[in-house]
Amino acid sequence: MSREAFALQLFFLLLVHGTLADQAARVLEFSRSRMNFQYDQYTTEHASQRVNHQLYMRSQVGLKEADKVSELPGQPGRADFDQYAGYVTVSATSGKALFYYFVEAAEDPSTKPLVLWLNGGPGCSSLGDGAMLEIGPFFVNSDNKTLSINRYAWNNVANMLFLESLIGVGFSYSNTTSDYNNTGDRSTAADAYTFLTNWLERFPEYKGRDFFITGESYGGHYIPQLANAILTNNNIMNTTSINLKGVAIGNAYLDDSTNTRATIDYYLTHALISKETHLAVQQNCSFNGTYMAQCRNALAAAETEKGIIDLYNIYAPLCWNASNPRQLNGLVQLLTDFYHLTLALFLSYQMVLQATNVDPCSRYYIESYLNRPEVQKALHANTTGLEQPWSDCRCKNIDKSLFNNIITPENWKDAPMSMLPSIQGLISSGVSTWLYSGDIDAVCPVTSTLYSLDILELPINSSWRPWYSDDNEGSETGFVSWGDCRLVAMWLDTKVWCSQQSEKLGIWFLPTNLKEHSPCSPHSCKENCPLNDQNFASSLYGDVLCFNNNRYVTVDAKAGRALFYYFVEAPHDPFKKPLVLWLNGGPGCSSFGAGAMLELGPFSVRSDNKTLYKKQHAWNTVANMLFVEVPAGVGYSYSNTTSDYYNIGDKKTTDDAYTFLINWLKKFPEYQDRDFFIIGESYAGHYIPELANLIVSNNRAINSTNIKLKGVAIGNADLHDNVTLRASFDYYWRHAMISDRVYRAIQASCGFNDTYTNDCQNAMNLAIEEKGNVDDYNIYAPQCHDASNPSGSSDSVLYGDPCTNHYVSSYLNNPEVQRALHANNTGLNYTWMDCSELIFDNWKDSPETMLPSIKTLISSGTRIWLYSGDMDAVCSVTSTQYALDILGLPVETSWRPWHVDNEVAGYVVGYRGLVFATVRGAGHMVPYYQPRRALALLSSFLEGKLPPE
Repeated sequence: MSREAFALQLFFLLLVHGTLADQAARVLEFSRSRMNFQYDQYTTEHASQRVNHQLYMRSQVGLKEADKVSELPGQPGRADFDQYAGYVTVSATSGKALFYYFVEAAEDPSTKPLVLWLNGGPGCSSLGDGAMLEIGPFFVNSDNKTLSINRYAWNNVANMLFLESLIGVGFSYSNTTSDYNNTGDRSTAADAYTFLTNWLERFPEYKGRDFFITGESYGGHYIPQLANAILTNNNIMNTTSINLKGVAIGNAYLDDSTNTRATIDYYLTHALISKETHLAVQQNCSFNGTYMAQCRNALAAAETEKGIIDLYNIYAPLCWNASNPRQLNGLVQLLTDFYHLTLALFLSYQMVLQATNVDPCSRYYIESYLNRPEVQKALHANTTGLEQPWSDCRCKNIDKSLFNNIITPENWKDAPMSMLPSIQGLISSGVSTWLYSGDIDAVCPVTSTLYSLDILELPINSSWRPWYSDDNEGSETGFVSWGDCRLVAMWLDTKVWCSQQSEKLGIWFLPTNLKEHSPCSPHSCKENCPLNDQNFASSLYGDVLCFNNNRYVTVDAKAGRALFYYFVEAPHDPFKKPLVLWLNGGPGCSSFGAGAMLELGPFSVRSDNKTLYKKQHAWNTVANMLFVEVPAGVGYSYSNTTSDYYNIGDKKTTDDAYTFLINWLKKFPEYQDRDFFIIGESYAGHYIPELANLIVSNNRAINSTNIKLKGVAIGNADLHDNVTLRASFDYYWRHAMISDRVYRAIQASCGFNDTYTNDCQNAMNLAIEEKGNVDDYNIYAPQCHDASNPSGSSDSVLYGDPCTNHYVSSYLNNPEVQRALHANNTGLNYTWMDCSELIFDNWKDSPETMLPSIKTLISSGTRIWLYSGDMDAVCSVTSTQYALDILGLPVETSWRPWHVDNEVAGYVVGYRGLVFATVRGAGHMVPYYQPRRALALLSSFLEGKLPPE
């Protein structure tokens, strides 16, 4: 392997932890130092060291009993399993010893297999990361002193052995300084094998036990090399004292060129970098082990564009203050199928490990805990008085001038360019070989594993399908083969892609913000909120809260057609703040139920279906918010002429919305000269440009600013039917939701040009089956399984309960609530629904593309922003980027990250006449999943400034 390839390998691999700014600087310094080596020296100097390793064996009598750990400091009660820790000498000559931590199975350990866990790096601790952070029986609490139980510890199903390999990692050491200067793959495998043979002498009851090796990351090197060493020695000695049955590697680093290329591809497909920078990488990097200056510059540009994020989980928060967890930027809720530090698949058990509320500062707690003298004494660790403190990864945050035993690029002597031949050898030997990938890791991404599998060209024995967790039946956990079809009819039978189902299904699985509210009296509400008394609702059922105005506005007196609205003024200085109209899409979905009550209004509904709580990041903190249920037939809006429900479409909706605004402004004349904005999402990608252009046109016709329109913003917009459809299948494939085979079939048979052949429809059907029961509106969101029992829903993601829309529906059908809202005063013959199937099924006109309308708005000088939550597969960020490619607008401000609370909140690029922003970690309904980031984006939009850099 060349010096450049190895440097780039370490650039993308090294698990250094700390504040991420320190990580980035350390990794860059680490990788660049490797690039400065002489090529010939690096590739040839150590070829002569390829000699047979002399196996060291010593008596282990009495050492097992000495290694018994009675109890760890801060342990929560007495453990129901035995645990051991200590050293195994692997070279008496140099005084080389490896540290291990062993926890037997909680039940029937004699019948359970033995599993060795290896973290990667190279140079990272399987004790700190593997046992204490990921899969061991205990986690370290934020006090750095006490432990909590890991409910999903792997010793529930196996006897778990964690090895700090190699010397210089964690508590492992050598008495010979030169050992630290001659580390590499070969010596690591040899020492690990020597460790195992001696350890089995210490624990002879495990000789011949079914044995598995698991790990992650650079374990993609360690594990195949150790496994092949075991097989080779078993053949030589004609014994199976190490009864190797299988290996499993998570987010494996297997092939230099494949991994580096895949990382950059992953950046692009997950909207972390611009297509221009990705193209520069493609044009200048051959990924063949030689990286010229132009290539390095392009790779550096990619790193700059993506900003400071945790590449090992691109949606995770960062740790800013480990000494005070209350000051963290928030906890991330992680689903088991996408965390790089493996909490996922376990051998044939397919064990699902769910880690919720993971603290991004956990590694600091572990480091402090493992450096406590009483902890080291209990673990029988650091018995020689090591000169450096314990660290999770040896080269992290350590001054190399102070200590000798540091793993650096200079010290790492050998690393094959590809482990795929070793993988092929394991397969040929009959060893069960599993690769698994958390799909939000950008360092050793799922893309890289798929590229490696392409190179291996193995025949498929079982087709791609989803697999599900046992805890929550129906909650998709990952993919291995085929699944079931849910949305085929919508995708194949309608041209309206971001349709009623887009809003409807999105609502079914969306959470809410769990903030408490502060009640106020009706009297104080009226004093503090300027209101028209005839429209004022001083309280809603269950709570006395400061609502503003809501009622009907007639848009066609002859037909008896009236639109329901809900209006909340800003709590502070409402007369100084702009007026914002919010429109949900569908077509046929409620801007009151979805927009106000679920996403961005001041309140949402608790699981009792009766009481409300206040949302911290409600949009009326910065604007006066107007929500309109449009068209008639949606929510509480109605017509006395039945035929109106069967003759509805874009044009009538636009005309009624305009009439509503004119009449509403007569009711509220104080807003006639107020700056006015229109914002919405999904099929509002039709409503908003059409309404905005009508306003501009009518203002010009009467030579007056009847409505003072300043700008529009559309989230996850449906702008072009065929483009949106094509982008969804591209998004599935880019996010490892469908197989290469089916994706290629779609590419070959679907032109996405309004003509969909049987072959195309069959290929799309297969894709729907393969992706399984996923919420397409947030592909990482949980499901609502039982709205009557909130505990029956799957683990909630950050900001709330996936069953909230059911609570909202029940609440808005309560007669007392309707009276308070002045709603349903005509006695509608149907219940309030979040989306109307009647309206959706009878939609008459819908342009195939809204891009001409967008161009017209641009030419009018109207401010236009498009934004996309990057977890939505329906009206995806990919779709918006494709639409922007068609528009062909010149770039005025290059792609860059934008920030909220020191976190990368998303990415923004400024075009001539239009701004496009992504919101990191958000689904179809951006304010649901990222309320703080959505509010910051709104503020920037209203101010006409790009989001904060």
